[in-house]
Amino acid sequence: MLRFLFFLACSDAKGASGNSLILCIFVHSIMDTEKGYYLVHLTSGGEYKTPLVASQLFDQAEAQGATKEGFAPKKTEAWIIGSMREYFDSNVKSKLKSLSIRCPHIGVYMMNGIGRLKNFPVWPILYMHRLRLGKNVPVIYHCRGESVARWALRLRNAFPGDRVVLDVRGFWPAELLYARGIDDPALAKGRDLEDFNNASKYLKEIISKVDAVTTVSAALKELLIKEMAAPIQTSVVPCCISQISTDAKRFEIRKEWGIAEHEIAVVYSGSTAAYQHLEDLTIPFLKKLAETEHKIRLVFLSSEQEKINKMLADAGIDINRVILRSYPQNEVANALTACDAGILIRKPTLVNKVANPVKIAEYLAAGLPVIIEKGVGGISETLFEQSLFKGIEITAASGNMGNIVADVSEWLNNGLVNKRALVRAYATRVYLWSSAILVSREMYKWVLKKN
Repeated sequence: MLRFLFFLACSDAKGASGNSLILCIFVHSIMDTEKGYYLVHLTSGGEYKTPLVASQLFDQAEAQGATKEGFAPKKTEAWIIGSMREYFDSNVKSKLKSLSIRCPHIGVYMMNGIGRLKNFPVWPILYMHRLRLGKNVPVIYHCRGESVARWALRLRNAFPGDRVVLDVRGFWPAELLYARGIDDPALAKGRDLEDFNNASKYLKEIISKVDAVTTVSAALKELLIKEMAAPIQTSVVPCCISQISTDAKRFEIRKEWGIAEHEIAVVYSGSTAAYQHLEDLTIPFLKKLAETEHKIRLVFLSSEQEKINKMLADAGIDINRVILRSYPQNEVANALTACDAGILIRKPTLVNKVANPVKIAEYLAAGLPVIIEKGVGGISETLFEQSLFKGIEITAASGNMGNIVADVSEWLNNGLVNKRALVRAYATRVYLWSSAILVSREMYKWVLKKN
């Protein structure tokens, strides 16, 4: 059995093998930052299979491994807590290989366990991987969510010099209710309220035990400090992207789509999930906008073309004014550059107020200023003042759609070319991983000095 576990512990996406087992005991209460550190990004629950986590966890880890500026880690890895059946799944092995190719500067490892046996043998595998890294350099575990933080905390107990960072990418107790159609925790009752309270209690407990917290927006940071007793040093790193798109294919794609030079392409990119509010908010607004301003062309980039096509037909939108396309994930950025403005309309619920959708970064990186429901997405007021975002309030009961559409139409006809350069410059400063990780590195430096 020991040999089997050792084999699992030492197998990774690149087929590397590990070192002999060495029992290590750390007695340091304060780590010397001159030793540097190893950085391990942790995730679980099959999330590694999704494009979102590929861009948010693995691309972030890759930037940490590739970028040497600032307090850089000596080594960066990504560890995945997976099920035992995934260990034998050829599709999973193919996915891990693709992640390794995508992220050549990091090691990608999976630790497999059986759920009904409390994920055994994940713990011995984690322990042996930690031993593989040696005793001389501390490890910082950057945990995507509470569920993997518990494993990192257990590792810290075994290796007291290590540190645990909790990355809160959304307010999950409220997300739980939102998925059930409950917009505000104050409206929860019965089992829903019980589940919300239990999730909140668990989040608060994990926050109390970790060494540092990072999150995606200033609004979520404020909420975590107020409601979950997060430290005031909680850092903010938004959902980012790896590179800024150029306009190299902009005119070629516009020609392919049949968009004239004088026309303005407003794009929605994403899924048809209920929280995107396509049917009830986005499509009705875009219909009115296209009817008011005849230069407007509507673009939908989504893999769910049939669903969107039906929504457009039900709304009575002239399909000749619409470009509906599906592209592989790695081609979406170029497709976005063919457009002139992005759109993101969500209800200003608690979940959406504290969120920071990666869609914002994707739009900005493609040179697109954004039409957005005010109050969502963690957008600074100064960006509205600079006209890089056009704030609208169509979810408000007193909102006048006609006046809002006229205001947006004027904004679209005023300086879009100049805005392309400005939004890209802003994305470079704030939404590139190579820039954003410097914030995390200051947090890592601080956390290693903690007693």
